[in-house]
Amino acid sequence: MDKPIKKDTEAEILKAAKRVFIEKGYDGARMQEIADEANINKAMLHYYFRSKEALFSKILEEAVDLSVANMFPAFQYNGTIMEKMERLVNNYIDTMSKNPHIPLFLLSEMSRGQQSFQTKLKSKMMENGILPAFIHQYLQEQEQRILRPVPPNHFILTVMSLINFPFIAKSIFITMLDLPEKDFLAMMQERKTIVINVLKDSFTQS
Repeated sequence: MDKPIKKDTEAEILKAAKRVFIEKGYDGARMQEIADEANINKAMLHYYFRSKEALFSKILEEAVDLSVANMFPAFQYNGTIMEKMERLVNNYIDTMSKNPHIPLFLLSEMSRGQQSFQTKLKSKMMENGILPAFIHQYLQEQEQRILRPVPPNHFILTVMSLINFPFIAKSIFITMLDLPEKDFLAMMQERKTIVINVLKDSFTQS
């Protein structure tokens, strides 16, 4: 019985920490608040996670693993750049719809001047040779006049901006438009097609 209980408690702590970090940011979050949110005492919280930094790092680690798990199939797909992007956009939007804390944690890291998320993500992408292979294919398709002569850095930045920003700005967006959560999620599903069309119109040769 001990292992399931421990696993459940840790999971509840992580859920509570995500909520507090998203609401207060890293600097504003307090371990006591996280303990209260998880309905445990502070001593038990410290038993599982010795510090706020350790707790935050655990959530970031899970965010990186989840992001990579959903990005790898798209990059490893044996297809054109746009076919890969279609899979990436679909997978990423589905993942972020279920895990909206990931883009917000990335924003929190940037606001703190930290780069843990980006560094860990890049390390995994480089470690498996996925990012270099993608850039190589991108340049090949430019030579074949499939893609327009736009530097790959701009292409990657455009893709990440199109799929990340709606989740980062979600709270502002739904408040301004008085948009229910279910309508926002439905709009994100519609956005898959819109993003792919934008990429094709902007980067493929006519």
